[in-house]
Amino acid sequence: MNLTTYRKKNRTPSNKHLLSKTIQYIEAKDWYTKSLDAIKSKYGIHTEVFIDLLAVTSPRTSVKINLRNAETTLKYFILDKKIDFSYGLANKAIKNNVDKIRVKKKYGGQKVNKFAKALKGDLSQVVIDSWMLKVFNVNRQYPLPNDIKHIETIIKNIADKANLKPAEVQACLWSYAKTELNNSTFKEDNDFSFYIKGGIHE
Repeated sequence: MNLTTYRKKNRTPSNKHLLSKTIQYIEAKDWYTKSLDAIKSKYGIHTEVFIDLLAVTSPRTSVKINLRNAETTLKYFILDKKIDFSYGLANKAIKNNVDKIRVKKKYGGQKVNKFAKALKGDLSQVVIDSWMLKVFNVNRQYPLPNDIKHIETIIKNIADKANLKPAEVQACLWSYAKTELNNSTFKEDNDFSFYIKGGIHE
């Protein structure tokens, strides 16, 4: 399916609209950079593994809970103890990925891998989760290959026009989705630094 057909099928918002929303939420563009700076400051030599844990524990959870789960998991790693997953990690795929990180093997998942790379400073990445699908009017919980291909193309086009990095555009549009396309009363769009500096348990 080419891009024109994809846009017509999903009634994808115009690039003009998406660029407008990117500019409207431009304060969110440093989401990954601010998160990385705060993570480095707090977790030091454990930064790389902590980001991997953040990535694999991120699906279907809030930023705050994601941070809490990753920190709890890291403590098990540091203490070299068997992990008791009862603190919040029930998903089998997440557990498998945590086990892979522990033995330094590659973990699976296109979203979590791109998320980890973006958090480590690679702003050429485009992270596509369920919130980004909402931005592009795709009624699915998980992206299909066509979604990934075409959404990345559109975001990179917008990034060129706005003189931004793809991950910066994605962060702005994610913030837009969490604020305007969110039916819940909890409209959190904070980056990790917000909770690291203020305390995870706030």
